[in-house]
Amino acid sequence: MPRFDMRDKDGIIFDPIAPRAGEKLVAKCTLVGLTPNDKRHVEWSLERFNDGKNFTLAVDTDVLQFNQPIPRLQAIHGTDSPDWYLIFDPLDRDDIGNLTCRLTDTNLRDVYLTRFLNVISEPVVLESSTKDIEVSDGDSVTLICNAQGYPTPKIEWQKADARPLTSGYIRQVGSQLQLYHVSSKDTGIYKCLASNLVGFGSEWTLKLSVRFRPYIYCQREVGQATDFQVDVYMECYVYGYPPPKISWRKERSAGLPNMKYDTDIWNSQKYLIEATIPEMSICTDCILSRLTIINVEQADLGHYYINATSLGFPSEFGKITLYQTPDCQQFITHRDNKGCI
Repeated sequence: MPRFDMRDKDGIIFDPIAPRAGEKLVAKCTLVGLTPNDKRHVEWSLERFNDGKNFTLAVDTDVLQFNQPIPRLQAIHGTDSPDWYLIFDPLDRDDIGNLTCRLTDTNLRDVYLTRFLNVISEPVVLESSTKDIEVSDGDSVTLICNAQGYPTPKIEWQKADARPLTSGYIRQVGSQLQLYHVSSKDTGIYKCLASNLVGFGSEWTLKLSVRFRPYIYCQREVGQATDFQVDVYMECYVYGYPPPKISWRKERSAGLPNMKYDTDIWNSQKYLIEATIPEMSICTDCILSRLTIINVEQADLGHYYINATSLGFPSEFGKITLYQTPDCQQFITHRDNKGCI
C-alpha cells in the first residue's frame, strides 16, 4: 500500500509570509506519496483565534462564502498536481487562527497539517468592552477594553475631560482599568486607545456615573434695595447623581414671637425658578438653580431655603438670606420699570 503524507518544514506555506488584513493571501498545501489512481478528498478549515469557532472553508475546489456580499475565497487544484491552494482575496482580520488542510483518500486514510495564520491588522476595539456603567460612591469597578489586532495591541486609558486619573486609586492591568473606592470626582467620560506597530485603532468611550448623595453650594446672602421695582436673584449649585429634585421655600413669621413656618415657592408673578446645566469645565453632575424674586419689597426680606432630594439618599438643604441695601445691587429691572433712580 502506498504511503502518503504532507511535508514541508513549515507545513502549510503562506504567500506572503506575513499577511496583512485587506491583502491577497495564497495558502498552499502539498501532498506527496500518492499514486495517480488514488482519489482524494481535501478539506480546508479554520479555527478562529478570536472566538474559538471552527469553520469549513472549502472542500476540494468548492468554497463556502458564508453569505458574504462579495465572494473572497477560491480553492484551486491542478490536474495530477500534489499542490492544493486556498486563496483569500482579501484577507479579513477575523481569519486569524489555526488553518488546517486535511486529506482523506479512497481507503479513508486521513492526514492533516495545521499552521497558525497570523493576520497583521491595525487594532479595533470590540463591542464586548465595558459600556456606560453606574456604580455607587465608595464602590470599586473594573473597566475592560477588548481590542483585536496583530501584533497584540497596547491599551492606554485616558480621561476625556483631560483631568488626571486619581493617583493611588487607579491601577491598569493589561486591558483592564481598575478603580478603587470611587467618588463623584471619578465621574466622567473614559477613553481607551488601542495601538500596535501597524497603527491606531478606533477609540472606545464610555461614561462612568457614580451615584452619590446631593450636596449644595449657595451664596450665603444677597442684598437688594426694596420698593424700587427691581428684581433680585439668588443661585445655588446642586450636586448629585441621579440628578436631584429641587424645590425652594421661604421662611415666614406667623406673627407670634419665635413662631415661623416655611411656604413652598412656585413660578408665579412673584417668583421665577430656573435650572441650567453648567459647562463641564465648571462642574459635572451639577445643576445651577436660580430663584428670581420679582419687584423686591420689604416683605420679601428674610431666609430662603433650597431643598435637593434624590431617591435612596437623605435630603440636602441650602440657605440664602435676602437683606436690604440702600442702593440697587443687581440691576435687574422688573418688566418695563425704570429700576433704581
